[in-house]
Amino acid sequence: CANFLELDPLDPEYASVEFALLDPSCSGSGIVNRMDVLVDSYIALSQDADQVAKPETDKARLASLAEFQTSIVLHAMRFPNIKRISYSTCSVHEEENEAVVARVLAAQSEFALAPRDQVIPSWPRRGLESSGLTEEQAACVVRTLPEDGTNGFFVAGFVRQTPADLNRIREELKALASTDKSAMLPPKDDAEAEAAPDMDAPYRGNKRKAAGGAKPVKKEKKHDKKPKPASAVVPSTKSKGKKRPKRKESVADA
Repeated sequence: CANFLELDPLDPEYASVEFALLDPSCSGSGIVNRMDVLVDSYIALSQDADQVAKPETDKARLASLAEFQTSIVLHAMRFPNIKRISYSTCSVHEEENEAVVARVLAAQSEFALAPRDQVIPSWPRRGLESSGLTEEQAACVVRTLPEDGTNGFFVAGFVRQTPADLNRIREELKALASTDKSAMLPPKDDAEAEAAPDMDAPYRGNKRKAAGGAKPVKKEKKHDKKPKPASAVVPSTKSKGKKRPKRKESVADA
Protein backbone atom coordinates (compact mmCIF):
# COMPACT_ATOMS: atom_id res chain seq x y z
CA CYS A 1 0.00 0.00 0.00
CA ALA A 2 1.54 3.31 -1.09
CA ASN A 3 2.05 6.28 1.21
CA PHE A 4 -0.32 9.00 -0.03
CA LEU A 5 2.12 11.77 0.91
CA GLU A 6 4.74 10.22 -1.39
CA LEU A 7 2.52 10.36 -4.48
CA ASP A 8 3.47 12.99 -7.06
CA PRO A 9 0.35 15.10 -7.78
CA LEU A 10 1.88 16.22 -11.10
CA ASP A 11 2.30 12.66 -12.34
CA PRO A 12 0.23 12.24 -15.56
CA GLU A 13 -1.29 9.13 -13.99
CA TYR A 14 -3.35 11.38 -11.69
CA ALA A 15 -4.23 14.04 -14.26
CA SER A 16 -7.88 12.97 -14.36
CA VAL A 17 -8.36 12.86 -10.57
CA GLU A 18 -11.09 15.35 -9.65
CA PHE A 19 -12.37 14.14 -6.28
CA ALA A 20 -10.70 12.91 -3.10
CA LEU A 21 -12.20 11.13 -0.10
CA LEU A 22 -9.87 11.53 2.88
CA ASP A 23 -10.33 9.47 6.03
CA PRO A 24 -6.86 9.62 7.65
CA SER A 25 -5.71 7.97 10.86
CA CYS A 26 -7.28 9.55 13.94
CA SER A 27 -7.71 8.95 17.66
CA GLY A 28 -10.94 7.00 17.12
CA SER A 29 -12.41 8.77 20.14
CA GLY A 30 -15.87 8.76 18.56
CA ILE A 31 -16.20 4.97 18.45
CA VAL A 32 -17.96 4.76 21.80
CA ASN A 33 -19.60 1.37 21.33
CA ARG A 34 -16.18 -0.29 21.64
CA MET A 35 -14.30 2.31 23.66
CA ASP A 36 -15.60 1.36 27.12
CA VAL A 37 -14.75 -2.30 26.57
CA LEU A 38 -11.22 -1.49 25.45
CA VAL A 39 -10.55 0.96 28.28
CA ASP A 40 -11.81 -1.44 30.95
CA SER A 41 -9.78 -4.29 29.46
CA TYR A 42 -6.69 -2.10 29.19
CA ILE A 43 -6.80 -1.08 32.86
CA ALA A 44 -7.57 -4.60 34.02
CA LEU A 45 -4.71 -6.16 32.08
CA SER A 46 -2.14 -3.47 32.93
CA GLN A 47 0.16 -4.50 35.76
CA ASP A 48 1.34 -0.96 36.43
CA ALA A 49 -0.94 2.07 36.77
CA ASP A 50 1.76 4.20 35.13
CA GLN A 51 1.08 2.38 31.86
CA VAL A 52 -2.28 4.14 31.54
CA ALA A 53 -2.00 7.13 29.20
CA LYS A 54 -1.60 10.48 30.92
CA PRO A 55 -3.60 13.56 29.85
CA GLU A 56 -0.45 15.32 28.67
CA THR A 57 0.44 12.27 26.58
CA ASP A 58 -3.01 12.36 24.99
CA LYS A 59 -2.60 16.06 24.16
CA ALA A 60 0.77 15.44 22.53
CA ARG A 61 -0.61 12.58 20.48
CA LEU A 62 -3.60 14.67 19.35
CA ALA A 63 -1.23 17.41 18.26
CA SER A 64 0.80 14.91 16.21
CA LEU A 65 -2.33 13.45 14.67
CA ALA A 66 -3.64 16.92 13.77
CA GLU A 67 -0.37 17.80 12.06
CA PHE A 68 -0.49 14.58 10.05
CA GLN A 69 -4.14 15.08 9.12
CA THR A 70 -3.47 18.65 7.98
CA SER A 71 -0.62 17.46 5.77
CA ILE A 72 -2.91 14.86 4.17
CA VAL A 73 -5.54 17.47 3.22
CA LEU A 74 -2.97 19.97 1.93
CA HIS A 75 -1.31 17.28 -0.19
CA ALA A 76 -4.65 16.35 -1.76
CA MET A 77 -5.06 20.00 -2.70
CA ARG A 78 -1.81 19.82 -4.71
CA PHE A 79 -3.43 17.60 -7.34
CA PRO A 80 -4.05 20.25 -10.01
CA ASN A 81 -7.39 18.95 -11.28
CA ILE A 82 -8.95 18.18 -7.91
CA LYS A 83 -12.34 19.89 -7.64
CA ARG A 84 -13.72 18.61 -4.34
CA ILE A 85 -12.26 17.04 -1.22
CA SER A 86 -14.11 15.32 1.62
CA TYR A 87 -12.34 15.18 4.99
CA SER A 88 -13.70 12.99 7.77
CA THR A 89 -12.67 11.45 11.09
CA CYS A 90 -14.25 9.20 13.71
CA SER A 91 -13.05 11.60 16.41
CA VAL A 92 -14.88 14.04 18.67
CA HIS A 93 -11.78 16.15 19.43
CA GLU A 94 -11.64 19.69 18.08
CA GLU A 95 -7.89 19.28 17.51
CA GLU A 96 -8.56 16.70 14.78
CA ASN A 97 -11.67 18.34 13.35
CA GLU A 98 -12.39 22.08 13.36
CA ALA A 99 -8.77 22.94 14.18
CA VAL A 100 -7.51 20.97 11.18
CA VAL A 101 -10.04 22.69 8.91
CA ALA A 102 -8.97 26.12 10.22
CA ARG A 103 -5.29 25.32 9.62
CA VAL A 104 -5.99 24.12 6.08
CA LEU A 105 -7.98 27.25 5.22
CA ALA A 106 -5.21 29.48 6.60
CA ALA A 107 -2.47 27.62 4.69
CA GLN A 108 -3.87 28.10 1.17
CA SER A 109 -6.36 30.17 -0.85
CA GLU A 110 -7.38 27.86 -3.70
CA PHE A 111 -10.00 25.94 -1.71
CA ALA A 112 -12.87 27.05 0.51
CA LEU A 113 -15.38 25.14 2.60
CA ALA A 114 -18.32 23.68 0.73
CA PRO A 115 -21.55 25.51 1.69
CA ARG A 116 -23.83 24.00 4.30
CA ASP A 117 -26.47 22.98 1.76
CA GLN A 118 -23.90 20.60 0.21
CA VAL A 119 -22.73 18.93 3.44
CA ILE A 120 -25.56 16.88 4.98
CA PRO A 121 -27.77 19.98 5.31
CA SER A 122 -30.50 18.19 7.28
CA TRP A 123 -28.12 17.27 10.13
CA PRO A 124 -28.68 19.76 12.99
CA ARG A 125 -25.35 19.55 14.84
CA ARG A 126 -22.71 21.63 13.11
CA GLY A 127 -19.12 22.56 13.89
CA LEU A 128 -17.63 24.53 16.79
CA GLU A 129 -16.46 28.12 16.48
CA SER A 130 -13.85 27.86 19.22
CA SER A 131 -11.09 26.46 16.98
CA GLY A 132 -10.56 29.35 14.60
CA LEU A 133 -13.68 29.00 12.44
CA THR A 134 -16.22 31.74 11.98
CA GLU A 135 -19.88 31.09 12.69
CA GLU A 136 -20.54 30.75 8.97
CA GLN A 137 -17.63 28.35 8.48
CA ALA A 138 -18.62 26.24 11.49
CA ALA A 139 -22.09 25.84 10.00
CA CYS A 140 -20.52 24.29 6.88
CA VAL A 141 -19.09 21.26 8.73
CA VAL A 142 -20.84 18.39 10.47
CA ARG A 143 -20.09 16.68 13.76
CA THR A 144 -21.96 14.03 15.76
CA LEU A 145 -21.81 12.98 19.40
CA PRO A 146 -22.98 9.83 21.21
CA GLU A 147 -26.03 11.71 22.49
CA ASP A 148 -27.16 11.95 18.85
CA GLY A 149 -27.71 8.20 18.85
CA THR A 150 -24.64 7.40 16.77
CA ASN A 151 -20.87 7.17 17.05
CA GLY A 152 -18.96 10.42 17.03
CA PHE A 153 -17.61 11.59 13.68
CA PHE A 154 -16.79 14.73 11.74
CA VAL A 155 -17.17 15.72 8.06
CA ALA A 156 -15.97 18.75 6.12
CA GLY A 157 -15.99 19.44 2.39
CA PHE A 158 -13.56 21.61 0.41
CA VAL A 159 -14.32 23.07 -3.03
CA ARG A 160 -11.77 24.56 -5.43
CA GLN A 161 -12.20 28.29 -5.98
CA THR A 162 -9.26 29.13 -8.28
CA PRO A 163 -7.12 27.14 -10.76
CA ALA A 164 -4.10 25.34 -9.36
CA ASP A 165 -0.87 27.29 -9.09
CA LEU A 166 1.58 24.82 -10.63
CA ASN A 167 4.65 26.82 -9.64
CA ARG A 168 3.55 26.81 -6.00
CA ILE A 169 2.87 23.08 -6.15
CA ARG A 170 6.34 22.37 -7.55
CA GLU A 171 7.98 24.41 -4.81
CA GLU A 172 5.99 22.64 -2.12
CA LEU A 173 6.86 19.23 -3.57
CA LYS A 174 10.56 20.11 -3.51
CA ALA A 175 10.30 21.08 0.13
CA LEU A 176 8.33 17.93 0.88
CA ALA A 177 10.98 15.75 -0.77
CA SER A 178 13.62 17.03 1.64
CA THR A 179 11.59 16.28 4.77
CA ASP A 180 12.02 13.25 6.98
CA LYS A 181 10.07 10.31 5.56
CA SER A 182 8.96 9.27 9.03
CA ALA A 183 7.03 12.54 9.28
CA MET A 184 4.83 11.31 6.45
CA LEU A 185 3.38 8.49 8.57
CA PRO A 186 0.68 8.73 11.23
CA PRO A 187 2.18 9.05 14.72
CA LYS A 188 2.56 5.97 16.87
CA ASP A 189 2.73 5.85 20.64
CA ASP A 190 5.61 3.36 20.80
CA ALA A 191 6.09 3.61 24.56
CA GLU A 192 2.51 2.67 25.27
CA ALA A 193 2.49 0.03 22.54
CA GLU A 194 5.40 -1.80 24.20
CA ALA A 195 4.13 -1.47 27.76
CA ALA A 196 0.45 -2.09 27.20
CA PRO A 197 -1.05 -5.56 26.81
CA ASP A 198 -2.89 -6.62 23.71
CA MET A 199 -6.33 -5.09 24.32
CA ASP A 200 -7.93 -7.11 21.54
CA ALA A 201 -6.77 -10.45 22.92
CA PRO A 202 -9.92 -11.16 25.02
CA TYR A 203 -12.13 -10.62 21.98
CA ARG A 204 -10.19 -12.69 19.48
CA GLY A 205 -11.80 -16.02 18.78
CA ASN A 206 -8.58 -17.67 17.66
CA LYS A 207 -4.95 -17.64 18.69
CA ARG A 208 -3.60 -15.36 16.03
CA LYS A 209 -0.84 -12.87 16.57
CA ALA A 210 -1.78 -9.29 15.77
CA ALA A 211 0.98 -8.84 13.23
CA GLY A 212 1.81 -12.38 12.25
CA GLY A 213 -1.59 -13.69 11.29
CA ALA A 214 -2.43 -17.35 11.64
CA LYS A 215 0.23 -19.80 12.73
CA PRO A 216 1.35 -22.13 9.96
CA VAL A 217 -0.23 -25.53 10.17
CA LYS A 218 2.18 -28.40 9.95
CA LYS A 219 1.19 -30.89 7.31
CA GLU A 220 1.18 -34.46 8.44
CA LYS A 221 3.52 -36.69 6.53
CA LYS A 222 1.80 -39.41 4.64
CA HIS A 223 3.64 -42.68 5.20
CA ASP A 224 3.61 -44.92 2.18
CA LYS A 225 2.23 -48.34 2.91
CA LYS A 226 4.85 -50.98 2.37
CA PRO A 227 3.62 -53.89 0.22
CA LYS A 228 3.54 -57.26 1.89
CA PRO A 229 6.27 -59.62 0.79
CA ALA A 230 5.26 -62.20 -1.76
CA SER A 231 5.88 -65.04 0.70
CA ALA A 232 3.34 -63.60 3.05
CA VAL A 233 0.63 -63.48 0.46
CA VAL A 234 -1.61 -66.51 0.86
CA PRO A 235 -3.78 -67.30 -2.14
CA SER A 236 -7.41 -67.41 -1.27
CA THR A 237 -9.18 -70.73 -1.53
CA LYS A 238 -12.45 -69.02 -2.17
CA SER A 239 -13.37 -68.48 -5.76
CA LYS A 240 -14.60 -64.99 -6.24
CA GLY A 241 -17.90 -64.54 -8.03
CA LYS A 242 -18.51 -68.27 -8.52
CA LYS A 243 -20.92 -70.34 -6.48
CA ARG A 244 -19.93 -73.89 -5.62
CA PRO A 245 -22.32 -76.38 -7.40
CA LYS A 246 -24.68 -78.27 -5.13
CA ARG A 247 -23.84 -81.89 -4.51
CA LYS A 248 -26.26 -84.28 -6.17
CA GLU A 249 -27.70 -86.88 -3.89
CA SER A 250 -27.17 -90.43 -5.04
CA VAL A 251 -29.13 -93.56 -4.23
CA ALA A 252 -26.24 -94.76 -2.14
CA ASP A 253 -26.38 -91.68 0.01
CA ALA A 254 -30.04 -92.15 0.61
